[in-house]
Amino acid sequence: MTGNKDSNANPPSSNDGANDDERRQWEEFISSHENDLDEVARSRSARKFDKAARKAEKKKAQFNVQDLKAEAFAQAPPAGRGPRDFRNSSWLDVDEMMDGDSTFTPPNPSLGPISGSGLLFVILLVAGVLGLVAAVLLPSMASLLGTVCGVMTLIGAGGLFARHRGHTETRRDVFDDGARV
Repeated sequence: MTGNKDSNANPPSSNDGANDDERRQWEEFISSHENDLDEVARSRSARKFDKAARKAEKKKAQFNVQDLKAEAFAQAPPAGRGPRDFRNSSWLDVDEMMDGDSTFTPPNPSLGPISGSGLLFVILLVAGVLGLVAAVLLPSMASLLGTVCGVMTLIGAGGLFARHRGHTETRRDVFDDGARV
């Protein structure tokens, strides 16, 4: 906390006795009310005020971006050149630039030949699920639809699971886990 400062430590010399009289009265006031002044200095309000004053002083001493000059970081670009000037004239030239040394091969989106058994299992699975939904919506036929469509669903899902051989058709060797970048 700030102490009681006498801001008139070195008063201007004057032949006036009034200044000395005021100082003596002020010192008497401070000495007679010293306990009260100490209590006020230790009060919660005084601590809040002191904290706010320190925060304001710290904020005042902080570095401001406006204090910086552009020349401190980089020199100005030559006339007619800027950070977004490119050698290419348009985005149409990007493919030629990017594909110059590329080994990228675009994917082949065709499904290839679909086997008859795979198609049959997919149809059984879809029809079985739709039939189970119908069994829920039609309570009068629930037992017949539920049984038949449940079996169709199991056969379709089981057949697709049994046919699945993994992704061995794309592997290049035994240790190839199929990950592609």
